[in-house]
Amino acid sequence: MRILHLSNLYAPVIGGLERSIATSSELMVRRGHEVTVLTLATPAAPHHEEINGVRVLRVRSVANTLLPGLNRDPGKPFHPTAPDPLTTLAIARVLREHTFDLVHSHDWLMYSYLPLHFSPLGLPHVHTAHDFGLTCVRKTFSRNGRRCAGPSLGRCVPCAAGQYGRPRAAVLTAGLRAHRHRGIDCLTAISSSVAAALDQARLPGELPVRVLSSLVPDGLDDLARTTPRPDWLPDRPYLLFVGQLGPHKGIDVLFTAYRRLVAQWPGPGEPPGLVCLGMRRDDTPPVPPGVVVRCDVPHAQVMAAWRGAAVGVVPSLLEGMGQVAVEAMLAGAPLVASASGGLLDVVRDEVNGLLVPPGDPDRLHGALLRVLTDPGLAARLREAGQKRGLDFTAARVVPQIEEVYRACVTAAKR
Repeated sequence: MRILHLSNLYAPVIGGLERSIATSSELMVRRGHEVTVLTLATPAAPHHEEINGVRVLRVRSVANTLLPGLNRDPGKPFHPTAPDPLTTLAIARVLREHTFDLVHSHDWLMYSYLPLHFSPLGLPHVHTAHDFGLTCVRKTFSRNGRRCAGPSLGRCVPCAAGQYGRPRAAVLTAGLRAHRHRGIDCLTAISSSVAAALDQARLPGELPVRVLSSLVPDGLDDLARTTPRPDWLPDRPYLLFVGQLGPHKGIDVLFTAYRRLVAQWPGPGEPPGLVCLGMRRDDTPPVPPGVVVRCDVPHAQVMAAWRGAAVGVVPSLLEGMGQVAVEAMLAGAPLVASASGGLLDVVRDEVNGLLVPPGDPDRLHGALLRVLTDPGLAARLREAGQKRGLDFTAARVVPQIEEVYRACVTAAKR
C-alpha cells in the first residue's frame, strides 16, 4: 500500500505525536508498504529526504514563507484551522506527481487537504485525532483546570486568548467552528477520552469513531535496561516526572504533594528526590528546593531514568492518551497517575498503577507514600505495568492501523 501522511511537524522535530507517526511509518516500510510524510518546511531541514525508509517532503505555507511572524518558533511552523493556500497547492502538486492509495492526516494540516478531497485528486482519507484539536483550539479541552463543558465562541475565545492572543484566538476559533469536516472517510481517536470529545466537534453525523491507541516503538524495555544510568540522577531513591512543566500537566499539584512528602517523611533515611524532565514554561510554578530539573534529555536517558525511578508520576489534568505513562511502565517504573483522559485507557487502578483524582495533592501524596513504603505493592505494579505497556507497542498497534487502511480503501471502491 502507498500511504501519504500529513503532519504539521515531523523529524527532526519530535514530540509524542511525531514519534508515533515516525514509529508506525518505519514499521510500515519494513512490512512492505511505501510511506511518504508531507510536513511543513523549516529553516534547517531539507525539502526532500529519506529517513529510515520513509520519504519526507517539506512544503511551503503562508506562515513559513510570507508571514513568518505567525510562528513563535521557526523550527516548529504553525498551521491554522483553515486551508493554507500555499500548502494546498503543494499537496495538490504531490498528489499529481506521485501515486498513493490513501491519505492519513494527523492534525490541522488536514485543513489544507480537505479542499482537494472531492476533486479528481482526492483519495480515501483517514484522520487520527491525537488530541482534542477538532473540538478545542488549545487542543486540551480543559478550562480553569477542569474538563471543558463544551465549545462555543463565547467560551473558547477568552480561554484561548492567553495562549494565542485575543485576535488570533478569535480567528482560530471561528475557523474551527466553521468546519463540518466533510472529507474524512475514516476517523480514529487515540483514546476513549479523545473519542468522547469528538461528540462535540462539528463532524458529519454518520461518521463513526474508532479508538485506536497511539503507539510507542518496540524495544523500549530493552533500551531502558541497556542504557547506562545517567550521572545527573540523585544517589538516593527518586520520583520521576516527564513532560512540560505546566499546570495542565499537574506539575503544581506534584510540587505541593512533594513538599508534603518531604515534610512528613516517616523514614528511615532521607526522603526521596524528585526529578523533572521537560521544558519550563511561563506558567511553571516555583520549583521546590532540591528538585532536579533537566531539559532536552536524550530519549535513551529518559528511559534509563524511568527504569531507576522508585515511582513514576503522571499527574496531568487531562491527557489525550498518555504515551509517557506507557514508557514509564515499559521501563519498569511503578506508576501513579491521574484518573483522567486517556490515562484511564492505559492504567488500571491497583493493577498496573495507582490512579488518583486529577488536581488533588492530598490523594497524590497518599498514593506516592503507599508505593514508596510498600515494596510488595511496588513490585506488583512494576510487573503488571511492563506487561500492560506491551499492548501499546508498534508490533501490536500497526496491524490494527493496516486493518483501518484496508477497510477505508475498500469502502471507497464501493
